[in-house]
Amino acid sequence: MTAPPHAPAPHELGALRQRYRLERERRVRPDGVAQYRGTDAEFGYYASDPYAVQTERDPLHDTVDVAVIGGGFGGILAGTRLRQQGVKGVRIIERGGDFGGTWYWNRYPGVHCDVESHVYLPLLDETGYLPEWKYAPGEEIRRHAVRIARKFDLYADALFSTEVTSLTWDEATETWTVATQRGDSFRATYVVNATGTLTEPKLPGIPGI
Repeated sequence: MTAPPHAPAPHELGALRQRYRLERERRVRPDGVAQYRGTDAEFGYYASDPYAVQTERDPLHDTVDVAVIGGGFGGILAGTRLRQQGVKGVRIIERGGDFGGTWYWNRYPGVHCDVESHVYLPLLDETGYLPEWKYAPGEEIRRHAVRIARKFDLYADALFSTEVTSLTWDEATETWTVATQRGDSFRATYVVNATGTLTEPKLPGIPGI
């Protein structure tokens, strides 16, 4: 058995930190996220949803207990835990056409998760699901998200192909007014922001491509 590497001695820490600092500076650009192109104009199709079947519905003007923004695992878990605590008025608002978050959007050939399935996939015991792969492909992960949503009745009041455009706090009623691009303007006592960090495509801003 190979012995683990020794921990750096106190007098070595300064040099070690300097090495990491130099490596970081090689990778971090001063323009930050400005180095990427936006999904507008000629690249607008990157922001469209090729999987959703758009359905017409009337705008909502009702009241719910909790509005959850985002239908990825963060939003799914928030909705599930609320259901387990007996909260009925849970509405999940999702820009995509179904649950799954980043696994809904990213379906390119060969996509897998690099974290072991038994660690990454939530609520395996609660759903009685045994992962098929040690490192699950994206489609298995997406199906598991749908499985959880069905088991805990999260589809009941979910809004798909819907994007929140504003949240306004009303001090008098102590509720949030949630507005969307589809004309909704409903109230929620609580709002959970579960949009995650992988919500916008980052296109390389390299001239000529």
